[in-house]
Amino acid sequence: MDDDQAVAPTLREIAEAAGVSIASVSKVLNNRGGVGDESRRKIMALAEQFGYQGRNARSLQKAGIGSTTLLVPAEYYSGSHFYEDVIRGALDEAAAQSLKVNVQLLAWEGRQGIAEIDEFLTAAEPSAIIAVGLDDRSAIDRIAGSGVPAVLINGMDRSMQVDSVLPDNWSAGWLATRRLLEAGHRDIVHVTLPLRLSMERRMAGFRMALEEAGIAFEADRHVIDLGKLGYLETQAQLATRDALQAGRLDNVTAIFCSMDVVALGVMQALQSHGFSIPADFSVVGIDDVAIAMHSRPPLTTISIDRTELGRRGVELLMKRIANPDETIVRVNMGVRMIERATVGQPRPRS
Repeated sequence: MDDDQAVAPTLREIAEAAGVSIASVSKVLNNRGGVGDESRRKIMALAEQFGYQGRNARSLQKAGIGSTTLLVPAEYYSGSHFYEDVIRGALDEAAAQSLKVNVQLLAWEGRQGIAEIDEFLTAAEPSAIIAVGLDDRSAIDRIAGSGVPAVLINGMDRSMQVDSVLPDNWSAGWLATRRLLEAGHRDIVHVTLPLRLSMERRMAGFRMALEEAGIAFEADRHVIDLGKLGYLETQAQLATRDALQAGRLDNVTAIFCSMDVVALGVMQALQSHGFSIPADFSVVGIDDVAIAMHSRPPLTTISIDRTELGRRGVELLMKRIANPDETIVRVNMGVRMIERATVGQPRPRS
């Protein structure tokens, strides 16, 4: 009996249990499109339940890949819709590739996260690593030094030791700012917490867009750094109230925010002070999280395909497992503008 005949009964069992066709099961288990997300997840869950072994399982066993661990800072996962979608995409793709994954949350507080990684690498002895949201150089050095196949998802390795996939954050910042400039705005402020490379790249795109429009970038004028003010991203509302009271926004007509959660806080502060959006202030965010379309008015933002980000990361890892000596790659995924209702022309000067 050949391999196709051997697995056919299992495919039929999965199809019957899922209430779909055998062709749909085959598409999902062979990582092809044409099947809806809900059916795809159901098929993958049943495949695991039935103990289905895909073609990749034999290749992974031959390569010595057993325990693959997905590392993610707990604070990112617990406080972000962004990372939930990224991880779902990674886990779905891993299942489709017959890659067994364990998830480990890191308590990322100061150097504690590095100590946890050291302990994990020593105790767990993973055969592959998926690191989500990490761009700390010490953490990456340790992952690279472990010698196991690894990939960074939504993290940037400046030393190019580990494959990585991330949204093109520079372009996201540039596109958001260009949208405001094209609407006629010249007095634009960027509200951010640039503790990670992703936020720094978004600010770099903001700066380039201003300079291309003939506006000299001045950090004190153009940037509200939440970290320097002692605020988190979730406290942008408080920071905006402080800025209003200090007269920091008197001449500003548009605000570009590094994340949607920042943009929503900014909008709430402005509205609580009697300002209208976009009549008084235009606002643009980044990420296109689910709640962005439900703000009042709905937020104009830059969309990142978070599920695809996770999927691509696992795809890169599988290529690294198959070809361990190939050149390290960094994939910058495209982003796109989502037009809603928070951008208008600048208000007339009094």
